[in-house]
Amino acid sequence: MSSSLKTSLGRAQPAGAGTPEEIGALRRRAFVEHGVAMIHLSDVLDPWTKQAVINEARRQLEQKVEPVAAAPRRRQRR
Repeated sequence: MSSSLKTSLGRAQPAGAGTPEEIGALRRRAFVEHGVAMIHLSDVLDPWTKQAVINEARRQLEQKVEPVAAAPRRRQRR
């Protein structure tokens, strides 16, 4: 027996990712139309190539957070 909750948020919930065939079609379309290659790391068999893909993805996609300069402290009044 499975229970499901009915909420008003159900309409806002995105649909599932889809079947592997649908995902493959989306990947091909993104590459053909936009030049964006979506490669699942488990599909890359060569360890050197896999590491190169990981390194480039990290370089491009990880947010580099720069430290925020602290505001100068005010002198306390005596």
